[in-house]
Formats: sequence, C-alpha cells, structure tokens
Amino acid sequence: MKKILLVFSLFLFNLSVNAQGNWVPQATGFSSVSTGVTYISAVDTNVLWIAAYDGIDTSIKRRDFSRTIDGGLNWVAGEVPAPLTFANAMIFGINADTAWSMLYDASAVYGGGIWKTMDGGLTWAQEDSGVIFSDPNSFPNVVHFWNDTVGFSMGDPYDIDYEIYTTTDGGDSWVRVPLLNVPPPLN
Repeated sequence: MKKILLVFSLFLFNLSVNAQGNWVPQATGFSSVSTGVTYISAVDTNVLWIAAYDGIDTSIKRRDFSRTIDGGLNWVAGEVPAPLTFANAMIFGINADTAWSMLYDASAVYGGGIWKTMDGGLTWAQEDSGVIFSDPNSFPNVVHFWNDTVGFSMGDPYDIDYEIYTTTDGGDSWVRVPLLNVPPPLN
C-alpha cells in the first residue's frame, strides 16, 4: 500500500510541476493597474476574449474587455458602452469579430443586459433592449452561442424561477423559455 501511495504521490508531483511550466504570463492590454480577469472565452488557440474587474476596489464596476487574435502576443482592450453602474458578468466570443458581453447592474436599478459586437469590439449594441434581464431583480449570469445565430442566456432565479432566454437570430431577439419548461431552483 505504501508503494502505491508513493508512486501516486510522485505522479501528482510530476503532473503539477509540468503543468506549472506550461503557463506563460501575458499582458492583457488593460491600461488600469491591477485589472483582473473575471472571465475568459477561448474561441480557438489564437482568439480569446476576456472580461475585467477592478483588482484594487471591487466596488468599482468595470465594463472592460480585451481580445487577442494571435494567441496572446498582442491584446486590444476596450469598454462595452453600458451604463456606468453596470459590471461584467461574462463574455462569450464566437470568432475574432463577434462576441456577446453580459453585464449586470450593480445598483440594482435596471437588472442587466447583453451587448454584442461584430467588429472586434470597436462598437457594441445592446441586444433586445428592455426585454431581457430588464427587471431590477434580474441578475444575468451566462450567455452562450453554438454558432452565429443560435444561443441562450440565463440569470439567477427571482420570483421563484430562473430567467432563461433563447435566440435563433444571433441575439437580435430573445424569447423567454416558458416557466413550465424550467425546473425550480433548489433551496
């Protein structure tokens, strides 16, 4: 038994040493000091989108994102033009040009929303404004797309049920999943 534990321990040690050797630090392109990365969306080995948070003062809400199209050699940062009280929940990229950024309202006045870019982050437009995650109790969490047109988004439960939407037109319009089709949240 001791031999098995020794071999297993050596295997785990070797695995952790080798895994640490494969990480390469990268500059994200963010101009503010102590900007952290709250979410990473890897499209492929070259294209990644990241969403930021303030690493010094978490009460400061950030809408910053950054993108690389060359595997992290160069990053271009920007900001999603959401209200100042909004902060990043996540970001999802489908290719080098198209991504969706999900933001929540930290002041709990509006709920949140999804913004989309189709030009690498130069411009962003809010998706289905005023319909999805528009309730002050909404808290958007996830946005995911299987291709350029088919996707879903989900938020925390409020009023007993989860807030889940689907789209088949790239996010131009979203349809809420009927509450009968959504399992109730666990206590």
